[in-house]
Amino acid sequence: MRVQIDDEEAWAMLSTVMQQVLEDADFSDEDRAALRRWRSEQMRPGRDASKALLERLNQDLERLMKGKERSRIQKHDWV
Repeated sequence: MRVQIDDEEAWAMLSTVMQQVLEDADFSDEDRAALRRWRSEQMRPGRDASKALLERLNQDLERLMKGKERSRIQKHDWV
């Protein structure tokens, strides 16, 4: 099975994580503004940093799926 995340899904995931971090962490207003600017300027879908994140997410997801597939194959019947 092959699963891949697209640009919009990666953006939604990043936005959700960033929102949680901004709500829970004890950042100054300037730091919160800097993180929001970073997300909106550099991490928009199609930008180089966003493409690098998307590539890494998909590589990690593929590695995880292969590991799970291998685990099912190696699982013994008596377990």
